[in-house]
Amino acid sequence: MRELARHREFRLLLAAQTLSMFGDWTLLLVLGIWAKTLTGSSAVAGLTVFAMAAPGVLAPLAGVVVDRLPRRSVLLGVNLVGVVVVSSLWLVHDRRQLWLLFAVAAWYGIASIVTNAATSGLVQSMLPAELLGPANGALSTVRQGLRLLGPLVGAGLFAAAGGRWVATLDATAFVLAAVVLLRLRHREQRRDSTAGRGEVLAGLVHLWRTTALRRVARSTLVFSGSVGLVEATVYALVDDGLHRPAEFVGVLVSVQGGGAIAGGVAVSLLVSRVDEARLVAVGMALVAVGAGAGAVASLPVVLTGFLLVGAGLPVLAVGAATTLQRRTPNAVMGRVATGYEMVSSVPTTASIAVGALLVGVLPFQVVLVVTAVGCASAAVLMVVGGEAGSHDPAVASPDRDGGSASCVRAR
Repeated sequence: MRELARHREFRLLLAAQTLSMFGDWTLLLVLGIWAKTLTGSSAVAGLTVFAMAAPGVLAPLAGVVVDRLPRRSVLLGVNLVGVVVVSSLWLVHDRRQLWLLFAVAAWYGIASIVTNAATSGLVQSMLPAELLGPANGALSTVRQGLRLLGPLVGAGLFAAAGGRWVATLDATAFVLAAVVLLRLRHREQRRDSTAGRGEVLAGLVHLWRTTALRRVARSTLVFSGSVGLVEATVYALVDDGLHRPAEFVGVLVSVQGGGAIAGGVAVSLLVSRVDEARLVAVGMALVAVGAGAGAVASLPVVLTGFLLVGAGLPVLAVGAATTLQRRTPNAVMGRVATGYEMVSSVPTTASIAVGALLVGVLPFQVVLVVTAVGCASAAVLMVVGGEAGSHDPAVASPDRDGGSASCVRAR
């Protein structure tokens, strides 16, 4: 970690992402709280998460953009456009403008896909291979750890002054992030892109043809198709199970952030010594146990469950991201990252929609148990799903020369 801290460019990137993600976390939770305040419906609140996940079907197209443009410029553009988008929430006065909340949520879904892919490629191009795991660990720790502060600030500001001032805080964070990104001196060399229809699908093709990546993607399909159920259930858990106001979701998400800090620090130390596939399986298993704990509907048990979910997410994310980076040439890193995003987000989107329906007809405990079983199954598949005798050559160092990647034959 000390060697990573000496890299000026990564420090600036981490600072910019910290500012941007802080703004994100103050508003993302508030969108659901705002929707429930306007409508009184937990299902409608859960559908804000669905709106964030829905753009995942466009992920391969976003990957082409990320691989064709300078990635620093992509990140700058996302932050500056975000200022305009979140500022539109000043137009929300009552439930007639509910559609604006969903529109902003959908923008967040698009921005997340583009930002994650651009960041992954930028990190891969600026750091040696041995620092990719610790770098992913640092980014994931910040991303998840901000759940400690962001949701509390957002929910508190929403209760005190309303959602429009939360949007203003988010816009300010975007502006500051853009200022930091302007200080980045790292310049990627020009990358050649494959042409034709295969360019869009190159990321998915690489995921399928690379054994280690196919294994991660297959388990992620099962995990994502299960974990989305809990997104639409959390408001029912707070309302019907814990008998707390909707703003209490902010407390649960902040507890999850505490677990994420612990998980992020742990995985940063372990990623260089533990097989990445095991990290992915451990992360999925922790989320499974945490989701099952939520079904008990006892405050201490629920808090412990959210702590475990928080710890599991960065372990899973770092294991998967490092696997992708170590087995993908930089020229197609954006398309592979967004291909994996599609594998993750499309099942999540479908399961969020299903969860929003189920929570209206089934006890939330049943939905959480189903989530736990699905996540546990994904962890088992990750452990036993390897293909004997198959070994993928790792990309020993990032492809910094901008040459075409040999893996693209057909993101």
